[in-house]
Amino acid sequence: MNNYILDLSNFLNTFASFLESKKFISEINKNQISIDYSSENKLGDLASNFYLIINRKIIDKNFNFEKELNDKINSVPFIDHFIISKNGFINFFLKEDFVNNSLNNIYNNNFLKDINHGNEKKINIEFVSANPTGPLHIAHIRGAVFGDVLSSLYIKMGFRVLREYYVNDAGSQIDKLSNSLFKRYKQLFNINIELAQDEYPGEYLINIAKKIIKIDGDKWLNKKEKETMLYFKKFALDDIISSIKVDLNLINIKFDKYTYETDIEKSKIIDKLFEILDQKKLLYKGVLKKPKGDDSDWEPREQLLFRSSKLLDNEDRALKKSNGEWTYFANDAAYHLYKCNRNFDKLINIWGSDHIGYIPRMISIIKAIKNNEDYLNILTCQIVSILENKKKLKMSKRDGNFITLADVFSKVGNDPIRYYMISTKNETAIDFDLDEVIEKNKDNKVFYCQYAYARASSVINKAKQLNIVIDENYKFNLNIGISSEELRIIKKIICYPYLLYQACNYNEPHRLTIYLEDICSEFHSIWNKGKDNESMRFIDKNNIQGTISKLFWLESFRNVLYDIFSIIGIDSPEQM
Repeated sequence: MNNYILDLSNFLNTFASFLESKKFISEINKNQISIDYSSENKLGDLASNFYLIINRKIIDKNFNFEKELNDKINSVPFIDHFIISKNGFINFFLKEDFVNNSLNNIYNNNFLKDINHGNEKKINIEFVSANPTGPLHIAHIRGAVFGDVLSSLYIKMGFRVLREYYVNDAGSQIDKLSNSLFKRYKQLFNINIELAQDEYPGEYLINIAKKIIKIDGDKWLNKKEKETMLYFKKFALDDIISSIKVDLNLINIKFDKYTYETDIEKSKIIDKLFEILDQKKLLYKGVLKKPKGDDSDWEPREQLLFRSSKLLDNEDRALKKSNGEWTYFANDAAYHLYKCNRNFDKLINIWGSDHIGYIPRMISIIKAIKNNEDYLNILTCQIVSILENKKKLKMSKRDGNFITLADVFSKVGNDPIRYYMISTKNETAIDFDLDEVIEKNKDNKVFYCQYAYARASSVINKAKQLNIVIDENYKFNLNIGISSEELRIIKKIICYPYLLYQACNYNEPHRLTIYLEDICSEFHSIWNKGKDNESMRFIDKNNIQGTISKLFWLESFRNVLYDIFSIIGIDSPEQM
């Protein structure tokens, strides 16, 4: 089916350009044009602020907007008529045949055939990428689900997506990890040794140390330090990365590619990066200013610097440490050159909100490499707080006190995690209530939406038992057996292709859950009215044609719910 709301949006943009060319109006900002297809305030099937925007820009006093629009609207095949309300909004009304045909396409799942906005373009979506210094915790879960659902959205819209995880298995934090593990190993032999303040205190390292003892006993107590540290580093990384993969698998997240920082270092791609930066005169040796708020005995030192302030950053950035080692940023920049060289049409990174300050330097690197600051899109996820017994649980990674993905999964399972992690805009913090998300009532949004699917399924199954079935050549007609409440939900069902477009185009999968909750609420309302009003019931053995009309839109409703559930990655239960 056509993405008709997008078609109307394109029509209004084209119409605005026509009015500008004829000097009827001065130039307008077309990004301000909106189409409302979901709110209860609109008076038509669709409403737009188009006239409000145009009206402020009229320069020809003889210009008759309504006449001009009426002349042009005939080219839009699905609009029956329009009315401009007193508040200045244009309310558009759909043709009945168009609504009938659109629902037929939803029923037959034909709406999926026309969703190819991506045109097979290649997208790299990098997400999670948590340092392999411990288990995945609650702070990682949101980015993990957000990235996975966003990937599914892009695939649905006709893009080719590669899900990628960047493993930071080099640098000082990994050295601290291996040192911490070795100390835990020694402690298990009753050797009195304390962890340093900046080392890793988590209990998980004790469990890894026990695994080493089970394999090697006390073998490493008397080995040379270099050999020991290499072994403990490798053992820790292998074990933690393996556990990360296991934890992600709990919520059905699988990556197409794991890229390792150590492999980036070995590849020497950083030399190619420096060639690019040097050719563009973006490299120099200099001294950075003292960091703000740094009260330590800071000493100025000459370093290799990147002129990111000449691009999109507020200051230049170091690429080498004073000891000659590459900075984390240098390796990360080289990794992004590696991604650029793999010929993706677009890169998307999903980071935690604590990395917001890091964004300008990375966008600057991409601008230097690709001469395109829009090639990399960095999205951030705000924090998730865990509530239990109405109290916010305190967490401190430094103290080794944090809630892991596995902990949360064991309490609530897959569906609440995946649903609630994308139910709010990614830049808004979330309170995840462990008690609320397992309740079986309407306050539990994922249950409420899945219950709508199960209820619709029960009606269809009951009809089959009564031998009331829809003929394969049946064509829906909204004038047979459809109430005004049902017509309203039908018109929301046929908006689904545009919802997909918006959610993908704006990188906002939370639009799916907003739509779900709205359409499922309308469904439950119709269901409840049927308890007292027989004419609102879905099955009427004395009115088979009316029943079939209802079954038809119910099956279409189920198709849309099933499609959204599959994108989010949750079950579509036939019974609850």
